[in-house]
Amino acid sequence: MNKTSFISEIVEELQKQAKCHNIDILDIFDLSPETPDFSVVKRQGVFMNINFDTKVSYEFRLAHEMSHLIYGDGNIQRIYTFSEFGHRREELLAHRNAIRLLMSIKLPTNVNTFMEYYHVPSWLEKDVEKTFIELSN
Repeated sequence: MNKTSFISEIVEELQKQAKCHNIDILDIFDLSPETPDFSVVKRQGVFMNINFDTKVSYEFRLAHEMSHLIYGDGNIQRIYTFSEFGHRREELLAHRNAIRLLMSIKLPTNVNTFMEYYHVPSWLEKDVEKTFIELSN
């Protein structure tokens, strides 16, 4: 299986989960590279900037934004924007839930494989390791 077909399988599974949670996903092609992906709580929508200038994979960013809507507290914020360096409580929670969401779809062979495949920021390695250990047992 090549990487492109695997990516589409991951995206398809995320889309299925979004549908189960009544989340709309919209890919936007005409935003500037500086505009991050975002989710809107009241709209139950995730808006993915295809041009976003980041090394973090589309799949991880999508899982992250979905996590805000699935697991987040909609009373804290109405709009969330993706930040690979976001350490606020809500952002950290979304990062951790994105890791868990992706690993529940396809458990990697090891932590490094997951980190490299999804281009997860290195500061999240301990969270990836913790989730990997939990789901591997």
